[in-house]
Amino acid sequence: MPLLELDRRGAGYISDPKKRKAIEEHAEQLATTHYEGKGWTVEKLGKPYDLRCTRGTEERYVEVKGTTGAATSVELTINEVLHAQDKNNSVDLYVVSDIRGDTATDPYTPSGGTVSHYPDWEPAEEDLRPRKYEYRLPDLTA
Repeated sequence: MPLLELDRRGAGYISDPKKRKAIEEHAEQLATTHYEGKGWTVEKLGKPYDLRCTRGTEERYVEVKGTTGAATSVELTINEVLHAQDKNNSVDLYVVSDIRGDTATDPYTPSGGTVSHYPDWEPAEEDLRPRKYEYRLPDLTA
């Protein structure tokens, strides 16, 4: 789950792995509490989605994102997008923004946050912007 943090450069990647992990776990805990409160059994997996929720014969996958900044965009892997676009999958996007915490404390303890929940989420092509490309280098020995 890529995480965003507002810093002097604007929205960016949290460089401290402990803080990144703490924010990720905080957002996942809020999502788990939400789904369990609605009668779902929640299993934490990680890839290509964060949570697998089951309730009777129903199955739902949940992609969870956490950020200390505003929820204007999130970073997605190609696998997260492809999984959500697959018509055979029921996928929700669960975003927790504005997570608070004192960055000077160790361990970093996040709290709060504003939830944006997108049930039956299918990322539309017009809402996706490429941020990276992989370039295959030409074979110089040929």
